[in-house]
Amino acid sequence: MKFKPVRKSKSGSGGIDLTPIVDVVFNLLIFFAVTLSFAATSGGINVNLPSASSADPVEAEQITVNMTQDGKLFYNDQDVDIAGLAARLKEVKNKESIIIIRADSTVPHGKVVQVMDTVKAEGLSKIAIAVDQAPPADSTQDSGQ
Repeated sequence: MKFKPVRKSKSGSGGIDLTPIVDVVFNLLIFFAVTLSFAATSGGINVNLPSASSADPVEAEQITVNMTQDGKLFYNDQDVDIAGLAARLKEVKNKESIIIIRADSTVPHGKVVQVMDTVKAEGLSKIAIAVDQAPPADSTQDSGQ
């Protein structure tokens, strides 16, 4: 059998294939879009949480109550007062929902207790206090002996 020789074209069709580059650009676009949506879930309410080394993540239906340094109260990122909080909590159908209180570390303890009391008064008993994960205590340090 005799094969015809393959002719090389003089038009220079040996260009770069752009398909992998386009795939990478689309993957980066998707990555940044997803990352941005996760970054926006905190609602933009700036709360400086206290730290706790025993903090565990909570996984259940959640309602967030934010307490800011300047005394503002937010129910799921909506500005409310203590009476408005009670009204919103009355509307909660699932009384097994977890109420996460995100109080700034400078908020007086009495205000946090007042919010906890309001939550309990509306029939919701699962309350969690949000904290930042603290680094574990260094057990290798000598305790002065």
